[in-house]
Amino acid sequence: MMLQKLIKEKLAEMMNFIGENIGDVHGRAFVDSAPVLDRAWAKKSGLGWVGKNSNLLTKQHGSFFFIAELILDLELDADVAIEDYCGTCTACIDACPTDAIIKPYVVDGSKCISYFTIELKEEIPMNVAGKFGNWAFGCDICQDVCPWNRFSTPHNEPAFNPSEELIKMNRKDWEEITEEVFKKLFINSAVERTGFKGLKRNLKFLSETS
Repeated sequence: MMLQKLIKEKLAEMMNFIGENIGDVHGRAFVDSAPVLDRAWAKKSGLGWVGKNSNLLTKQHGSFFFIAELILDLELDADVAIEDYCGTCTACIDACPTDAIIKPYVVDGSKCISYFTIELKEEIPMNVAGKFGNWAFGCDICQDVCPWNRFSTPHNEPAFNPSEELIKMNRKDWEEITEEVFKKLFINSAVERTGFKGLKRNLKFLSETS
């Protein structure tokens, strides 16, 4: 099941719970599905702070979580924003292989590995050759090195787990992947955004330069 759909279903359950316990409440659920400034509202509501890598961070869970929201016609007591706990740390800036974090809290999306491997429809420019490591779709380097993510914990949602077939794939399997296998592995997943041709381009690029 597509993650966006799954999270929206969980929000619908929460909406039903609110209705059952409070009364006639109207609202809508959003999971990266409307022009809602997720991180800005999450920060303002005290869920965390926006780190130097531009991700929302919490002291309890780091940044490995999803942000979603219910917008309701219910008046609620507001929480307050929390302070920034990045301090003098520059781990995310130092680790970014394409220098996409051009200064603290500012990410140049056009330099990010995620942009090159997902959004870019043309060929990957050679000036970033050899900088992707083994990242063929997206990138989490700036999160992997963040000290706050040492507090992140595994999820308990089976639907988030990759298939056994996907886990067992080796480098050769990836390089020889067919469109049929691609469709089977990534149906209703975010990887569909890059498409089969885009993934093959990324894999070819990595195999030639990494």
